Amino acid sequence: MYSRQEPNISSLKNTQRRSPMRVLLKYFSALRDITGSAREEVAFEGPVTVSDLLTWFFKKYPKAEAFREELVVLVNGRAVEGSYVLKDGDEVALMPPVSGGGIITSDISIDKEVRDIIEKSATQGGGGVVIFVGFVKGVVDDAAVNVLEYEAYEPYADQKIKEIEEWARSQKGVLDARVYHKVGSLKPGDTTIYVFVSAINRDVAFRVARDALERVKHEVPIFKLERRSDGEFWVVGDGRRIPRSPQP
Repeated sequence: MYSRQEPNISSLKNTQRRSPMRVLLKYFSALRDITGSAREEVAFEGPVTVSDLLTWFFKKYPKAEAFREELVVLVNGRAVEGSYVLKDGDEVALMPPVSGGGIITSDISIDKEVRDIIEKSATQGGGGVVIFVGFVKGVVDDAAVNVLEYEAYEPYADQKIKEIEEWARSQKGVLDARVYHKVGSLKPGDTTIYVFVSAINRDVAFRVARDALERVKHEVPIFKLERRSDGEFWVVGDGRRIPRSPQP
């Protein structure tokens, strides 16, 4: 995603200057294991771009190279280009590909949601609601799943889900669309995600519900840690599983 060009990063060092430039780095999912922490403050002199910072990062943490091409970088909750010049106090979130609407911590009432959607869409020509409900698998790769930990990068995750909902509602023939994703410690059988789409016909409803679900999985910064009978694994991207490093 970002250039491998070697910029001048001599300034990316802790300095004793009176007022150094400081950036807070936040690490998620497998990157947290690689760096050994959830956050790190870096002080440096002079102007530094996101590309400069990433060059420093990969030199300090070479194991993170595995994610170079698909690393997700957000500055203050926004996606930026590698040429973006960092400012004092910026928060930079670094994360592997997401496994991802609104973010919720408990179950919702499916009946209540459906009744509300029907009341609002029936007079507009709606004739049905497509519902997708995901839940935690009890077995993965022949191993028993004990707990699935979901973590979200807030508030960006909530904002991104709202964007996906707005996109779904803007599709021709769609009358209503709602997405919810749970976070926290979930056990096999616990619900994880809800997608509702009401449309003027079933073809539109099924298509948009499927596309919205895929967008949530690939665009929303939600991360999964599987605690299984054969160990702990970070789930990234399209289901790739990375063994969690031993914790100190």
